[in-house]
Amino acid sequence: MHCLTYKIRNTLSARLGKWVVLFCTLLFMAVLWIMLWFARQAVKEEAIEKARSTLDSAVLSIDNELADVETAVRNSVWHVESHLDDPDMMMSLSRSIVEVNPAIEGCAIAFEPDFYPSKGRYYMAYYHRVGNHIVRSDHFGDVPYAEQEWVTLPLLSGRPGWINPLTVSKYSPHPITTYSMPLFSEPGTPAVGVLAVDVALEGLSATIQSARPFSRTYCAMMDQNGTFIIHPDSTQVGNITVWDQLERFPSHEGERLAKAMLSGESGSMVMDFWGYANYVFYRPFKSIGWSVDIVCPESEIFASYRYLLRVAIALSLAGLLVLLLFILFYIGWQMRPLYKLDASVQQLAQGKFDQPLPSTSRADEIGHMQRAFSEMQQSLASYLEKISVQQQELDQRGEALRAAYDRTKEAENAKAVFMHSASDQLTHPVVVIGDIVDRIHQDHARFDPDEIGHMTQQLSDQTSCVLELLDRMIAVSTTTPK
Repeated sequence: MHCLTYKIRNTLSARLGKWVVLFCTLLFMAVLWIMLWFARQAVKEEAIEKARSTLDSAVLSIDNELADVETAVRNSVWHVESHLDDPDMMMSLSRSIVEVNPAIEGCAIAFEPDFYPSKGRYYMAYYHRVGNHIVRSDHFGDVPYAEQEWVTLPLLSGRPGWINPLTVSKYSPHPITTYSMPLFSEPGTPAVGVLAVDVALEGLSATIQSARPFSRTYCAMMDQNGTFIIHPDSTQVGNITVWDQLERFPSHEGERLAKAMLSGESGSMVMDFWGYANYVFYRPFKSIGWSVDIVCPESEIFASYRYLLRVAIALSLAGLLVLLLFILFYIGWQMRPLYKLDASVQQLAQGKFDQPLPSTSRADEIGHMQRAFSEMQQSLASYLEKISVQQQELDQRGEALRAAYDRTKEAENAKAVFMHSASDQLTHPVVVIGDIVDRIHQDHARFDPDEIGHMTQQLSDQTSCVLELLDRMIAVSTTTPK
């Protein structure tokens, strides 16, 4: 680890690679952030559009299913009204309506009390599906049919309409909704009965569920009173309204959504359910006053974006790693001559000028520098060779100078010895001459000629001796040693 750290810090290619990768990382992060931001917006818009189109498709499908039921009822009403005088015919008509319309769960033809005195106070022809069979029932519900909404509402209003769903009971194994149309014996007279058909909510729910844009999407449908017709929790269908649910779980956003749906509005909003953000898309059924919504968890909407994010990050990291390896390899390959040049320069620094630099044919700056160093090395080698030759000559001359110096030193020593000896030899003659001169100066009047002659001869001999020594000293001092 220490060796790797040292290499990164002290190797030019590693440092260059590190800074290039750092720059590329920052650049990739900026580009990736911009790309992912736009991708998130595109994914969000696409998912929202997909959810809206799915909701529109589901509403259109359900509208078509309900319109088919309404068409089937309208097509059958005239046939029923034309046979009001034949009560037994009502049974076959009720059965045939169920048989020819797979979407219809059951069909009831009910009349006002005492309309057929021969059949008793209440007379109703009712056939419905039980599994793969169509069976007849004399009763529907725990109260007389004349007191149930699917009969009373059309009779009072004189108009057809969809009745709020009925929950599961012994008469209906699953939730159903009913479309009732009043029957008239004569135009302009009060209604004498109703033709009602049942539609299983399971079929409507399956239509919505099959069109779900995402796997975790769930749907809900409510009537104009806020009662749930379709709900993820089947126990809530027909038994609870959206207001009951808001009392248990108060929410300003939920209240706003409920009011918008019950007002027949279309739109979308973001809501928080159980700590998770969800996108809610809602739309009404204009013809019947119901409203349906699709709830899409935010995690589902941005699932493709998160997958794209993971892929982009993985590819970016892999790309940066490949880029780092490529840069290290390529820069190392490009810097290899420089490393060789560095080794040669280190040898030059150690004084190994005879080691030739490797030749190169590169035309870039490294090649120019390598050739320049090669020329510099050759110049240094030539210059050092000349210096070596001059050094040898200087050494030879130095040896000669040292020999001459030694001889001069010896001559000077000999001269000094000679001068010292000559000086010692001059002492006696000079002393004698001095004595003779003193005697002559003091007693010249008393000397006889012979004695003066003898002293004169001594003075002359000693003077000659001094002169000879002085000549020898002068000759020695003026002689240059060779």
